Amino acid sequence: MRLEFSWLAVALCVILQQDLCQDSVQAASILGIFSYHFSSHNLVVRPLARALVKRGHNVTLITPVGMPSDIEGVRHIRVPKLNQQMIECDQMMDFFGSKWIAGWLAVTMLYNMSLDILSDEGVQRMLKDKSERFDLVMLEPSALEALYGIVEFYNATLMGFSGGNVNWSTEEVAGNFAPSINDPISSLGYSRGNSLLSKIYNWVHITEEKLLTHLIVRPSQLHIFKKFFGYSEQTFYYMRKRYSVILVNNHFSMGRVRSNVPNIIEVGGLHLTEPPEPCDAKLQRFMDDAEHGVIYFSMGQEILVQFLPEDMQQNLMKSLVQFKQRVVWKTELYSMPNKADNIYVIEQPPQRAVLAHPNTRLFITNGGLLSVMEAVYSGVPILGLPVFFDQFINLRNVNLRGMAEVLDANEMSLEMLTSTIRELLENPKYTLKARKMSQSFRDRPMSPLDTAVWWTEYALRNGDASHMRLKTEDVPLYYQWDWLILLAARFGIVFGSVIYLFYKVFQKTRAGPRPLQDREAAFQHLILLAPRWQAQ
Repeated sequence: MRLEFSWLAVALCVILQQDLCQDSVQAASILGIFSYHFSSHNLVVRPLARALVKRGHNVTLITPVGMPSDIEGVRHIRVPKLNQQMIECDQMMDFFGSKWIAGWLAVTMLYNMSLDILSDEGVQRMLKDKSERFDLVMLEPSALEALYGIVEFYNATLMGFSGGNVNWSTEEVAGNFAPSINDPISSLGYSRGNSLLSKIYNWVHITEEKLLTHLIVRPSQLHIFKKFFGYSEQTFYYMRKRYSVILVNNHFSMGRVRSNVPNIIEVGGLHLTEPPEPCDAKLQRFMDDAEHGVIYFSMGQEILVQFLPEDMQQNLMKSLVQFKQRVVWKTELYSMPNKADNIYVIEQPPQRAVLAHPNTRLFITNGGLLSVMEAVYSGVPILGLPVFFDQFINLRNVNLRGMAEVLDANEMSLEMLTSTIRELLENPKYTLKARKMSQSFRDRPMSPLDTAVWWTEYALRNGDASHMRLKTEDVPLYYQWDWLILLAARFGIVFGSVIYLFYKVFQKTRAGPRPLQDREAAFQHLILLAPRWQAQ
């Protein structure tokens, strides 16, 4: 009997081992290229890199210096020029009043980023090392398309990883050409209204982005692609169709439900899988003793309070001192004028711990994606003061779901600010909506990190994931022609206007001599009639 049980145990072990092997993958060499010098992007990359190393994979990251900080078990190739690119970009932020100037700046920056990465000494050493190989290359599905050459060079699987929201460009490389008016690359100049005119305006906005990409950004990337790798134009455009899986830092519970194709995988909340930094004793006591709750104010990691408009700072201060709630205020200015006793000033607050505190009642934020995500995770209502980039869209989504109010930072009066804060604190509907969104955000079959790791190894197991992509021939033709219609309409209007102008000039030219000819004919007629008048 014991022998029979022993054989049964062995059989079960063999079956379980076979099942586990089906879901596992051999240790692979993975290359990740993440060019942006934003702390938010790197907070998302870091846990995935650690998890892949823990799974036994060899991970190499090409990034700016210090972004992210060194990860144990990961080989880092740092590109110092990427840091300089972001400094120059920050210096030119004042020119972002025009979307055309912003577009020109983006084209220049993306071109220089691709050039800086491929010409970097460390990257060149990697490419020239004959023993180097990579099974999978992970790229941001952005406009750095010259880097497709690295994927082709190693004959690797191409995988996308987006630290931001999904836009039409991500949809395009995923194989989904469905037209959309909701997913611009840049929200500068994008309308947030719901009227028919706003929808038409947004269609024009996104079509202009497509024209900029197709006519300027992509040809400049193709030039670098050919220069460094010598591959053909056909290879370049073929590579755009080789994305297997694209991980996106998004989740439907964040307020924007979208029709993703199968190879777009939502892993919003990756950075939340790491343990949060705790509050120090002084901050913890300040929040614990807040009888009426806490308001948390932060404009994110990239915006310094000292550079906010003076009237905005004063309005915030004058408004917040009117409430009985305590305030945790993130700022680099320790000697703030008119600072009240109920305000706790801190330069680098442990944001996740502050939002998770049971006494936190309201989060005033500029609306960065990770900040909004952390507020949703903790179920804290939001007052949004968006400044640039995707912040307007992030806050609009949670506003439509009922857990946030959004104000224009440039037109915000003291009365408007105070009444909005009071509404958010006293009306229980905002807290109820926030808690409901938190429940939806947390309720998943797998954690965001487990989901990201599983799909990364799925891409390694399958390599060619064309079975997950929409085929071009299956996409209705008019889905791909929306931008051509607008292009034809614009050139048609210009061409028609020029033709009409020439026609009017020609018509006027022909009509000019006629009065003179008529006068001469009338004069000759009078001469002929003169003898008759004299005879009479």
